[in-house]
Amino acid sequence: MNSYYFCFVMTIDDVVYDKTYLTIYHKAEEQLIHLQWKGYASSEQFRDGLNAALEVVIEHDIQNWLGNLKLMQVILSSDEEWAGKEWYPLIAKTKLKQMAIVTSLDYFNNTVVKRIVEKSEPLINFETRYFVDLNEAYDWLTKKA
Repeated sequence: MNSYYFCFVMTIDDVVYDKTYLTIYHKAEEQLIHLQWKGYASSEQFRDGLNAALEVVIEHDIQNWLGNLKLMQVILSSDEEWAGKEWYPLIAKTKLKQMAIVTSLDYFNNTVVKRIVEKSEPLINFETRYFVDLNEAYDWLTKKA
């Protein structure tokens, strides 16, 4: 598939959260949330963004999570611990069925994200897969692959 072709479109109407470090989109017809990280997020921003996404997942019974971390940078160790001990137990109680993670260009971000997910696996009841390509991640979530 051509890497410049996007098989899905997010519009301004889909935006539920928009900050300099993160935009969150909600596609109701696909029960999908899409997090588009835009670079470095401070500890407060990281936690606020994940908590905002959690609220959308709960409010709309989201089943499909698309986390585009391509531009995301390092996650602090305190945030890694917070995500594993506090945030993942909450997301594990939702109706989420699938989480697609588009990996970051930052090696350290990828290492931390994978460590958080691996430590949280006993808690979660949804499948998590990693992708390099955003379109492939979307296709997997919507069963178009």
